[in-house]
This record gives sequence, C-alpha cells and structure tokens, in this order.
Amino acid sequence: MRWKQAQLLQKNRAVFRYNNFLKTIISQFKYRGDYTLVHAFKQDFTQGFKQAFPAISKTTKLVPIPLSDKRLASRAFNQAEALADLLPYQTLPLLKRIEGEKQAKKNRHARLTMKNPFELNRQCQPEPVIIIDDIYTTGATIHHAAHVLKTNNYQNIASFTLAR
Repeated sequence: MRWKQAQLLQKNRAVFRYNNFLKTIISQFKYRGDYTLVHAFKQDFTQGFKQAFPAISKTTKLVPIPLSDKRLASRAFNQAEALADLLPYQTLPLLKRIEGEKQAKKNRHARLTMKNPFELNRQCQPEPVIIIDDIYTTGATIHHAAHVLKTNNYQNIASFTLAR
C-alpha cells in the first residue's frame, strides 16, 4: 500500500535518514525521557526546516503530532512538541489522539491499515499547516493527521520530521 501523498500533503521533508545511530538517540530521547537531547538536534532541525520551507507564509502554523493522555503522562513530554518548539513559528494543537496504541510495536501492514487515531481538537480558521513529528516510518501517523485536517478544510498541509 502506498500513500497518495499529493492528495493530502504538499510535501514531506525530513532532516535525517533513519538509521541505527538515530534509532538509538531517538529512543533515548523518547522512551528514556532524556528531554535535553532535543537540543542536540536544534541546529540541524532549524536549518533543515529553513531549507525545506524557504518561503513559508506568516500565517503557517506548526501542528505537532499529539500523544495520548496516557502516553504523555508516562513520558512527561511530547517529542513532536519539543521539536516544534525549536522552530520560531506558532504551534497550534489542532489534533487530539483518541487511540493510544504504540506505533513502534506494529508492523508495516498494521500501521497502514489501522483506524485513524486522531480527531480535531479545536476548530480554527483554516490556514497553512506543517505537521511536525520525530520519525516518518510508513507515513501512517502523518497521513492520518493530514486526513483529519483536510476533512476540516485545511488545504495547505505539509509535514516535517526529524528522520525518515
């Protein structure tokens, strides 16, 4: 199964290729609660964002992928929000996660066929948005988020991740 990216996302960009080294670092950041590691990514993340989106509109908002309430309580921070906070743009919590199952434990087929875990958290004037997440693996998370935004009249949707 391949995503029809042109229908939902204008583009997806990532700073790094996901490899074993990044897997170790992101795992320490995400699962072991080493929040300060986000600062190790700051220069590359902000530089990569400027290169990926050189002509960003002033009305563009960043939409970090939300965690479920249970996952947020166990981690104490949302890694997508931490990454979004590195960028000098307004963050808007447009999405709420209604399903809390871990993606990391699912295989490709399970990720691609899962029910959409998101719903709109709040209604705002549709403006350009860039979905922010840590890893783009199969694209399921970002595409589910983009689908919710698109069905709520957000037309200009892109995504930016730390790794892919």
